[in-house]
Amino acid sequence: MSELEMRVDAVCAYLLAVDPVERDKARANIRKMMNGNQCVTATAADAETITREILLELGSPDHLVGHPYVIAAILKVLYDRKYINNITFLLYPTIAAEFDTTAARVERAIRHLIEVTWARGDLEILDKYFGNTISAERGKPTNGEFIARMANIVSQRLRASV
Repeated sequence: MSELEMRVDAVCAYLLAVDPVERDKARANIRKMMNGNQCVTATAADAETITREILLELGSPDHLVGHPYVIAAILKVLYDRKYINNITFLLYPTIAAEFDTTAARVERAIRHLIEVTWARGDLEILDKYFGNTISAERGKPTNGEFIARMANIVSQRLRASV
């Protein structure tokens, strides 16, 4: 496939994307092409699958209300880093609108999921993923730290699979 065909495909993918995650991925591809980087070939389904696998490995209960919120947050941050820099006024309200709830409920549900994961999860696996990236005094990451670290892990796995 020629460079021009790849660019046309990337623009078409952006224009035809209905899902916001797919649109963000297509936008990222276009930006990478403009900078001369290779396109991201992984799909949003791949990213979601990896995210779910990691949460399961961490011992994060999937019956909690915060589980789909965390997945949505990680995917949004993965495809557009602006969300991690403005969690309170951008990320939480965006997820709240998707799930027809409030930003405060989203924040609390994510915090509760992290608390339960740290209370019930395997400490070795938690240390494997988070190590010394969190404060030793608190013992668990903040919502932002958790989402950012998970997005980085998923991003690394996606790059490794491409």
